[in-house]
Amino acid sequence: MSYPSTTTERPTTRTAMKTPTNQSARVTAPETVKAMGFTGMTDGVAMLTRAKENLIFTMSALPEVQRIALSQSKREFIEMCSFDGKECDIDADFQLHVDPEFGNCYTFNWDVNNSHSSSKAGPMYGIRVILFVNISDYMATSEASGVRLAVHSPTDFPFPDTFGYSAPVGFASSFGIKKHVVQRLSAPYGDCQQEKKMDSSVYIYGDYDYNPEGCHRSCFQNTLLDKCGCGDPRFPVPKGRTHCSAFNATARSCLDQAIAEIGDFHRIMKRLTNCQCKQLCENEVYSVTFSTSKWPSGGTNLGNCDPNMNDEECRRYYKDNAAMVEVYYEQLNYELLKESEAYGLANLLADVGGHLGLWMGFSVITIMECAALFIDLIKLCCNKFKERRALRKSSKIQKVEERYDEVTPGEIPEGNEDFQFIEHSDENAIDDNNY
Repeated sequence: MSYPSTTTERPTTRTAMKTPTNQSARVTAPETVKAMGFTGMTDGVAMLTRAKENLIFTMSALPEVQRIALSQSKREFIEMCSFDGKECDIDADFQLHVDPEFGNCYTFNWDVNNSHSSSKAGPMYGIRVILFVNISDYMATSEASGVRLAVHSPTDFPFPDTFGYSAPVGFASSFGIKKHVVQRLSAPYGDCQQEKKMDSSVYIYGDYDYNPEGCHRSCFQNTLLDKCGCGDPRFPVPKGRTHCSAFNATARSCLDQAIAEIGDFHRIMKRLTNCQCKQLCENEVYSVTFSTSKWPSGGTNLGNCDPNMNDEECRRYYKDNAAMVEVYYEQLNYELLKESEAYGLANLLADVGGHLGLWMGFSVITIMECAALFIDLIKLCCNKFKERRALRKSSKIQKVEERYDEVTPGEIPEGNEDFQFIEHSDENAIDDNNY
């Protein structure tokens, strides 16, 4: 069974640059404080949340190469890996994905042409990785230590902020997954999206297949671009467009006002009538069962510790800075959810025939009985007609005989008896025909 992509992620935490003096003064300037939304704030949690958002805005202004350098590299983050009991090729099996919120992310089983398949269920036959986060590099905005993981189809965007799961350091986190395939009916029975590839000028995740979540975010981002001229740094922008600057008070105010008017991207469908985000006609969904246990134990082999550390110090070091993550199939079969028409053409014809047979008697037997009745009626009419003809013929003969009896022998001259009788009979016959 083909194994789904798993994206392991961590927040952007490394600070490799020294803030210049002029930039520090810029950050503390009143107009900058106002632009970043700190004016009048006193609650620590609210200020921390706002600081995280400002960090995303600030990082989006940097070139992608610089953003990659500020986060952990593949070899720094992924220390050990095995799949189906075999050692992984970390360089080839993981692909870099730069996320605006979590920094460098790495996707396993990303190549659809060379995918890894699992033939057995259970933790031993999935992917098992040791991820090193190095909490000494964490910034002040990091509230928790750990990694973020999302399970998704290789052709889908992961959306770790919405569909991700957090795995803490110092624990072995197990993610048991089940695959579900959903097949929906298109028009006229339903209204689903058949095409998986969308125009990148409209769908901001154009390198990936269509997804309703991506559609909502695309509508949200395109609306912000039209209203403010710049986009939300949390989401990609089409080519030729830019994100709003963290230090531009006008742009930040426009974003806040636009978001207040149209709502967040999950509620945008209620406000925008020109944005239609349909469900896919066929898509894969993975349900996840999450469990944790303390890690590492006394028997865990940790080979990357400092030579000056003893075993206890090494385990404590990994407990504070690393996490064990395993993702596996709970069972190799999958669930198929398929829509079917509630009332199809065959049902319609059957119901029409049934009602006709019930209320109008148009069944096969009834039609045959009607045909037999029609034939019997024709025979009856023919017999009646024959009887009337026979009756009329017999009445004519009877009249001739009666008139013949009325003629007396004395009325016929001698020698002309036969002639007079024939003539008299002919006249009577002619008279009978006139009746």
